[in-house]
Amino acid sequence: MFDIGFWELLVIAVVLLLVMGPERLPEVARQAAFLVRKARQGMFRIRSEMRSELEGTPFEDLENAKREISDFKNDIKQFGRDLADTAEQQVGDDSSELADHDAGEGIRQDTTSQNNEAHPSDDADADATKTSA
Repeated sequence: MFDIGFWELLVIAVVLLLVMGPERLPEVARQAAFLVRKARQGMFRIRSEMRSELEGTPFEDLENAKREISDFKNDIKQFGRDLADTAEQQVGDDSSELADHDAGEGIRQDTTSQNNEAHPSDDADADATKTSA
C-alpha cells in the first residue's frame, strides 16, 4: 500500500523509541494498531459499499428494462406478422367470394340474354300493344 520495507520500519521504530521513550512506546503502538485497524475497516466498508452499488440495483434495473424492451419489440413484430397473415387470409377469402359472386352474375346475365333471344315474339307483342294503346 505505502510500499514501506523492513529498513524503513526499523528506522521509524528507532525514532519512535527515542521520541516516546521505552515507557510510553507500548501504549503508542497499541493506539497506532487500533487506528490502522479502524482505517482498514473503514476502507473495507467503503469498498464493499461501492461494489454493492456498482453490482446492485441500478444496473440490474437497466438490464431488466432492456430485456423488457426487447420482449416488447418482439411482441410487436409478432403482432405485425399475425396481422399480415390475417389480412392475407381475408384478401384470399374475399377474392374467392368475389370470383364466386362474379361467376354468379355472369350466369344470370347469360340466362337473361338467352331468355330475350328465346322469345323475340314477346318483344314484338309488347311493341304492338304499346302502339295500339
